Amino acid sequence: MTRRGGGSGSIWIMGIAWVLLLLWTTAEGLEDRCLPGGKHKPSPSPEEQLGVCQIYAENACCSPEIAQDLSKANDIYWNRCGSLSSRCEEYLEQVECFYHCSPIAAQWPHPRRPTALLAVPLCQSFCDGWYDACKDDLTCARNWLTDWHWGPDGNNCSQDCVSYGQMYRDGKELCETIWDDTFIVSTDPCECLTLTASDTVFSASYLHLRDNTEESDITKAHSKREGYLGPSRLCTGNLLLQRLRRNMQKRSVFMEDVEGSGSGF
Repeated sequence: MTRRGGGSGSIWIMGIAWVLLLLWTTAEGLEDRCLPGGKHKPSPSPEEQLGVCQIYAENACCSPEIAQDLSKANDIYWNRCGSLSSRCEEYLEQVECFYHCSPIAAQWPHPRRPTALLAVPLCQSFCDGWYDACKDDLTCARNWLTDWHWGPDGNNCSQDCVSYGQMYRDGKELCETIWDDTFIVSTDPCECLTLTASDTVFSASYLHLRDNTEESDITKAHSKREGYLGPSRLCTGNLLLQRLRRNMQKRSVFMEDVEGSGSGF
């Protein structure tokens, strides 16, 4: 009985190791491709001029044409209640740039909507800043995937215009509601994105884990970036687990290569 149990245990451990290795290989491939459809490129590549999305120019999933007019990039106009303040518009541009252009966005694929994202962790500080910038601007849709009335000229209001401050209670509610289930909010700076150049720490942490070194050259290069907490607190654990879980979900879902327009996210 003891020998049989030990053999079964060894087989179980070997099976788990094989599954982890397989999922690791699949997750690694996410580094080299963009989300399907949604006007994304098939894989990231350099672009010289990306305008407000220039932080992704070295390796972008979007073309310059998409970056030229982000207010129309998802077929949703931002100004259905009048022009936005420049501060508010800058935050919307950051969100759109991430979705269309970031080479790491594909790490959070949506299991039911192939061109969309699911549960991207945004930093609480980013969401609070977004709320503060937009709280006096006007909107008429709480959930920008479901609350519009669609007509020949695109999205239109289905309810009265109110301020962002009236529509959303705080930054957390704004981030976790405006694009449905696209974003979640994290208070840990080691486990969230700011949608700025400092987000490359996520990729650096992944490379560190993949290379299985104590401190890779890439993590050294990014160790002084904003939000990076040094080798004693590498942002590796949750990121890997999220990727493994997503890839398990993806294996059970048929992912269509969707082209053309749509609301994205």
